Amino acid sequence: MRRRRLHPVTVAWRTIVLFAAASAGCQTPQGQISADNPELSQFISLVMPREIQIQRYLTKPVSVDKSGDLNGIEVILQALDSVRDPVKCVGTFHFELRTRRLASSDRLGKRIGFWKLDIRTTDAMAQYWDKLSRCYRFPLQLREGTVQPGQYVLTATLVLPTGDKLYDEYDFTHEGAASPAAAGAP
Repeated sequence: MRRRRLHPVTVAWRTIVLFAAASAGCQTPQGQISADNPELSQFISLVMPREIQIQRYLTKPVSVDKSGDLNGIEVILQALDSVRDPVKCVGTFHFELRTRRLASSDRLGKRIGFWKLDIRTTDAMAQYWDKLSRCYRFPLQLREGTVQPGQYVLTATLVLPTGDKLYDEYDFTHEGAASPAAAGAP
């Protein structure tokens, strides 16, 4: 019986596969994850968000249901770690939209909307995380009505699994949707 010669590339691939399979069995077992581990604690504090920022030039009233009416607000929010790099996070977000009172010691007026969103699963993360901007994008629809022209205060709170809370606030003026005449249409 004549013996078949293998191509050198085939021999190389088979050697790589054999080496990878053999080395996989030689790996050391993973250590137990413990909250008491100081290295783990240091790592967690390094990568956990330390700050949240509402992106002021991108957050605005929008037509959440695509009806054309400004029936919600799109919040663009970034979570930052200890060195101020954007990171993903796990926790519960609370958003509140209120009117702003002018010339008053209590500047928070009527509550327009309140939303509570949990990010605790990969599906929720994928739903709100924008890979390109490395920000969260939250389309928040009002229960009823539209965002009327006026002055508003938007607050965002993130409650982390540790119980810590991160907070940001954005004051803005909404002048209403531009009419076709104002946009230069005939």
